Amino acid sequence: MARTYAEALFAAAQGAGRAKEVRADLGDFDDALESSPELRAVLLDPRVDKAGKERVLGSLTSGGDKLVANTLRLLLQKGRMTLVTDVRRELERLAAEAARVVEVEVTSAVPLGEAVERELIERVQRATGRRVRLEKRIDQDVIGGLVLRAGDVVLDASLRARVGQLREQMSGMRGA
Repeated sequence: MARTYAEALFAAAQGAGRAKEVRADLGDFDDALESSPELRAVLLDPRVDKAGKERVLGSLTSGGDKLVANTLRLLLQKGRMTLVTDVRRELERLAAEAARVVEVEVTSAVPLGEAVERELIERVQRATGRRVRLEKRIDQDVIGGLVLRAGDVVLDASLRARVGQLREQMSGMRGA
């Protein structure tokens, strides 16, 4: 559902030459919604009347991009304000795709050094033919190695995954 809204917003923003501004405005609104329990209480609570929600939304978006304001108004009218974060995420994905950028999340047990980051970026660029935007996460459960995620593709080169594979192989040998 969020994808449909994001695709329509992205197409309109590109057509108007305002993709960057639209992404920024939607991001600012999403950040405000995330950080303000009061705002969430007003815009997401089904007990608050629609006219009141529309006034609040109108006042928040009055100085912003009209494409974003119209999209948010539509989400409000359809009772889908909970999709704002998903629409933002999908909009960012569409923008990255259009810019031929691949978003890669790398998870490691410890922070990566600059040399490792550079090598990782270069390898992904060679493999995909796209520029790489790296998002780094630290997770001690990884133990050693890395877990890479690019969209739906996951490459688990962690020590934990290797130990699991060895266990499977060994248990298969017992039954043979």
